[in-house]
Amino acid sequence: MTTDHTIVEREGGLVTITFSRPEKKNALTANNWMDLDEVLREIETNPADRAVVLTGAGGNFSSGADLTGGMSSGDKGSGSGTDSGGLTGRGRQLVLNEMRTVGEIIGRLQRLPKPTIAAVDGVAVGVALGLAMACDLVVASDQARFSEVFVKRGLALDGGSSWTLPRLIGLRRAKQMTFFGDVIGAAKAEEWGLVNEVVAPEDLMETATAWGHRLASGPPTALSLIKRLLDSSGSSSFVGAIEDEARAQHIVFTTADMAEGIQAFFERREPNFRGE
Repeated sequence: MTTDHTIVEREGGLVTITFSRPEKKNALTANNWMDLDEVLREIETNPADRAVVLTGAGGNFSSGADLTGGMSSGDKGSGSGTDSGGLTGRGRQLVLNEMRTVGEIIGRLQRLPKPTIAAVDGVAVGVALGLAMACDLVVASDQARFSEVFVKRGLALDGGSSWTLPRLIGLRRAKQMTFFGDVIGAAKAEEWGLVNEVVAPEDLMETATAWGHRLASGPPTALSLIKRLLDSSGSSSFVGAIEDEARAQHIVFTTADMAEGIQAFFERREPNFRGE
């Protein structure tokens, strides 16, 4: 699936989703949200899709929501709705309903039972930063810039940032980012734990794609269970965690990929995981 606003490419089990409005720094429109929702649903149920890279065209990840096409800007007290097209293409809605729809899409990305990578160049701002943080891994160029800009627009948080940000960088730094809305560069983002690795801009997609293919060639069931175990660790006790690990190991012991991994170890070769 490729549209005027979103490019979707598939190769060797890796799905690369690119927001493609470079003239607007990939500000997210209703079409982007609908495209992302559709492709995430496809990926979730398609066993051939084994890993995801999310990125933006033209030297930027995304400048966030395209407010010029969605939010009402009328008199004080009249801004509880979106304009005729809405943020998600479902017509005029209460902001509450629009934000719930956007949240459901980002939640689908965060819960996707397959590994995901955000490849960030240029700006990742507002709800777009929420999308990046919903991915399992973040690779950034040394020109990447991150901002929880909401407070500068008189807005609260969205995009799942109130949940993901404190877990990634700690509560005090999360408050620093959200209270001031300042831009932080790639080096500080790496120091704080917001991104996994920083590379030169010309190496960004090569690195993200290489990581993506490594994940796509891994054992899907094991990776899916590892992701669930780690994502649930914040709300699990130690006793609960080791019980969940035992159940996960029981599941992977039934897979052909586990047998292949063990056989490859004895034969001193790289395993060929088929997702079986």
